[in-house]
Amino acid sequence: MNANPSDLPLPRLAKHDDDRGDTGTTRIPGTEFPMLELVPLQPSHAGLLHAWVSDPKARDWLDFGGGRQEISKRELFLMVTSARNHARLYRLPGTQAPLGLICLNDATNLMGTAQAWVIRGVYAHAPLNVTASACILAVATGFLDLGRHVIGSWVVANNYLSIAMHQKIGCTRSGVARQAHRVHGRCHDRLLFDITLEEFARRYPDVPSESGRTARSAGLVEA
Repeated sequence: MNANPSDLPLPRLAKHDDDRGDTGTTRIPGTEFPMLELVPLQPSHAGLLHAWVSDPKARDWLDFGGGRQEISKRELFLMVTSARNHARLYRLPGTQAPLGLICLNDATNLMGTAQAWVIRGVYAHAPLNVTASACILAVATGFLDLGRHVIGSWVVANNYLSIAMHQKIGCTRSGVARQAHRVHGRCHDRLLFDITLEEFARRYPDVPSESGRTARSAGLVEA
């Protein structure tokens, strides 16, 4: 998920078995990550989303096709709401203000794959690891609701916080596209990551998809 800088430093695993963190934040079942709500985009969100991707802190890590790092508000909204893509805003439960966007691109292709990307637009007043949470919940939906069997992503090689997030949530580094990304006139590699349905099911058997399915309820792991 070619994210802008994510939520480090990372906390230690909680020592207790319930689904609430030490600060009272509800966690995604079976994980240390805070629970989020993922909600569909509305036309009223177009300006907010465009402001996020136009921020230089995010723009350097993005590619909207053909190497473009700038995109109009209308084109961006049409892209993320296309029937081929599955995009959701993420926010804390019980709140209305979105924190960022998570998107599965090309999530209807016949090969059963998808490409994920995420952007965080708000950094204050949120628990650690909310970007990781958004990725895990969206990937659960990709596997369990959308029928994907592998979901991939790429990260610019000097985006160290995003690399750490991919590793933390269990993605495998599967390759490198050398000198495939340009930032301020300088070429950088893109690191390729992915996670398979089987790997996700083993690591996150109780993480719910958008429809409420889990790998355990789908029979992908032993009950």
